[in-house]
Parts: sequence; C-alpha cells; structure tokens
Amino acid sequence: MVIVVVVDCFIDKSNGTAVSANNLVYMLRKKGYKVRVVAPYIEDEDAYRVDERYIPLVTEISHKQHMHFGKADKKVLKEAFSGADIVHFFLPFKLEIVGVKIAKEMKIPFICGFHLQPENITYNAHLRNIPFIHQFIFWLFKYRIYKYAKYIHCPSSLIADELRKHNYKANLCVISNGFTPRLKKMAKNKIDDFFHITMTGRYTQEKRQDLLIEAVRLSKYEKQIKLHIKGLGPREEEYKKLASKLTFGADLGFVSDDELARLYSYTDLYVHTSDVDIESIATLEAISNGITPIISDSKTSATKQFALNDDCLFRAGDAKDLSKKIDYFIENRDYLKELSIKYESVAQKYDLSFCVDKMIDLYKEAIFDFKA
Repeated sequence: MVIVVVVDCFIDKSNGTAVSANNLVYMLRKKGYKVRVVAPYIEDEDAYRVDERYIPLVTEISHKQHMHFGKADKKVLKEAFSGADIVHFFLPFKLEIVGVKIAKEMKIPFICGFHLQPENITYNAHLRNIPFIHQFIFWLFKYRIYKYAKYIHCPSSLIADELRKHNYKANLCVISNGFTPRLKKMAKNKIDDFFHITMTGRYTQEKRQDLLIEAVRLSKYEKQIKLHIKGLGPREEEYKKLASKLTFGADLGFVSDDELARLYSYTDLYVHTSDVDIESIATLEAISNGITPIISDSKTSATKQFALNDDCLFRAGDAKDLSKKIDYFIENRDYLKELSIKYESVAQKYDLSFCVDKMIDLYKEAIFDFKA
C-alpha cells in the first residue's frame, strides 16, 4: 500500500500535529508501508517538499506558535499522488483543500483528519468572545474541505461529538494518535527533598500555564515545590515574570528528549492545565513514565479522558481548586505512588503500534468503499 500524508507542519516537533504526523509516518514505514509526505521544509525519504505559504499578519502569529502553512503546489501534489492507494489529509488549510480536489480528479481514495479545534485559532487571535465564532469556524471547515470527505479521523471522542453537533455527515472514526515511548525510561531517582511538578507544551494562550504558576503560589507548601514548565512559545517572558513571585521561580525553556527523561525520573506530579486539546500526547508520555497527572476538566479538552478519578481532575480555569489538588497529593504521597503504577498501565492502551493498526484498517475500509 502506498500512502500519502499531506500536512502543513511536519518538521517542528514542538507542534502537536507535527508530532502526530511524524509518529504515524514512522510507524507505517516500520510496518512495511511506503509513505510519501507532502509538507514544507522536509528533506526526508519520499519527501515532496512545497514552499511555505506566506499569509500577511497570520504567518507572523503562526510562527510564534511553531506552525507553518504549505503552498498548494499542484505539480508537487500530483506527483506525490501518482500511483498512491490513499491520501491522508491532516489539516483544513489551502494545501489540503487543493489536495482534496486533485485526489478527486485523479480518483484516489482519501481521508481527512480533524486535528485543529476552532478554539486553537480564537484563543491565540483573541477572538473567542465573539458570539458564534466557533460555530462559524466549524461551518467554514466543513464547507471548505470536510464535506468532501466520507471518512474523518477523530483523535478523540470529544472531537467526534463536536463534529456531530455541527452536522458533519462523514463517518467519524475515533482513533487515538497514539504515542511511542521516545523517551529513554529512567529509574525513579529522588534528587532532593523538594516536591517536583512538571508540565510540558507550547507557551500559548489556550495552554494556561499561568494557572499552574498561580496554583503553586497559592499552595500552603509553596516553599517545598520546584516547578518545571518546559516548552517554547510567545508567552515565555510573561511566564518568567509570573514565576518570579514564587520562592524558587520556575524552570522554563526548551528541553531535549534526554533532559526530559531525566526530569521525569524525579517528577512527583504532572499537571495539564490546557483549556483546549483534541488529545495531549505530552500527558500520555508523562503517565507512561509512571507520573500521576492532575488534568483540567475543560469541556473543550479531551485530555480529561485519561484521569482515573476525580482526585486527578480540577475545575477548568480555577487556580484555587488546582492548588487544593496539589496540596492533597503532597499530603498523600503513598496514594500518589499507588496511582502512578496504575497510570503507567493505562498509557499502554494508547500504544502507537496498536493505534496505527487501527488506522491501517481505516485506510483499507476507505479504499474498499471507494472501489465499491
């Protein structure tokens, strides 16, 4: 089977969609399938490179979010699609929109993935308080691309439910993006007497790392906590300023895989504050390393599906409630360790190989349906 993956952002591994696309391509190739990738900036095996598309004002903002847009180069798309069995489109932008039209013209089966929530756009463009803006974006995505897809890959049940609410008529196929244990697992290693709390991810509006900083400030054990908020993004300086109010500040900035593996070896608690997430691979990585999480119960975040009980959830946007949950686990270390063992096994259900097997079944179904 020859599979073509079309995605605007592939090379920047700090972007969740890029990580998911890379993981999919890696595992498909490992399983013996030929995979071509259409994206900007790639220099890879079976790479079909397109130029970056410049959009005035938008590109400047998107670069801060580590996001690129690909030019819809028809020649490159047609070359990549030639002889393909199926095409997998990741995002609802110009590269994919034109790609869908070409796939239809060439009579090649295709599926579309839904990896971008409207809130990802409105939070960062400061538009989320405009009435009906999210409904409009769901409609726009459907009108421009998803109405042509008979199969839509949904990384979580939350997004499938949202698409049903907004009258998407395709077959909505829920398959986790899955994760691969890319981090070298290190033995637990208590390096000091502090309680270490970690969160990873982009420093953007919807991720709400500010809540975690405030929750630590409010904790009655604030002087016993070392806070690690690792990532990249436009709010880094703002977070440094907020964290300066803490006794020990916060450990901010980009971290390599080896450094993150070491950090996880002595992390006591992982916190995920994001208001918006289709699926958090970062949280899966943390719990697979035996770290108990506290997760926002936001209605627009699917990450709460990983929580084993209410002790591991806090009210979205509520720093006081998060602070109480942190204090509870500091006071109940044995329970924390007991949960960490359970979480390590939970993560196995989202193993990348298993999830990609389900994706392959979806490809085969879409191809059979197209031929029929």
